[in-house]
Amino acid sequence: MEIRKLTVEDLPEFIRLRKEGLILSPEAFGESISEYELKTMEQHTNNFPKTFDNFIVGAFDEEELVGVAGFYQKRSEKMKHKGTIWGMYVNPNYRGKGVGKKVLGQAIQHATQIEDILQIELAVISSNISAKKLYESVGFESFGTEKRALFVNGEFYDEDHMVKMIK
Repeated sequence: MEIRKLTVEDLPEFIRLRKEGLILSPEAFGESISEYELKTMEQHTNNFPKTFDNFIVGAFDEEELVGVAGFYQKRSEKMKHKGTIWGMYVNPNYRGKGVGKKVLGQAIQHATQIEDILQIELAVISSNISAKKLYESVGFESFGTEKRALFVNGEFYDEDHMVKMIK
C-alpha cells in the first residue's frame, strides 16, 4: 500500500474512485453523481488541487486508488489559520484495515507543514459512526451538528462538524 499526494497524472483514478463514492455513499458527499458526471475532463483538470495548501492524499494498492482525503487551507486573512478535510472515502473492500487512518494521517501531516494552519475542520454525516470514530481516534472533536445538512434521495441527513487543533 502506497500513501502519497495525488498528482494530475492520477486524475483518471481519482475520477473513478470519486464516482464510486458518489454512487455507493451518496449521503457522504455534498455533490451528487449527476452533477459530477456533467463535468468535462478540462474542468476536472482545472479544478484538481495541486498546491502546497490544497491537495489530495491517496492510498494505492498496486496501481488502483482505493482511498482518498482532500485538504485545503482557507484563503481569507481572518480564516487562513483553518484548513478543511474534504471528500474522504475508502473503497468498501479496504475499510476496517487501517487505510482510512493512514490516508487521513498523511493529510494531517502535510497540513501541519503549512505555517499558518492552527486547526483542521471536517464535516461527517451524523449517522456514520465508523467515520466519526476514525476522526476521533486521530484527535478530532465534535463542536456542533447541522440539522438537515443534506437532502439525498428524499431523505435528510444531519452533519456533525469536527475540529482538530494542530498548534
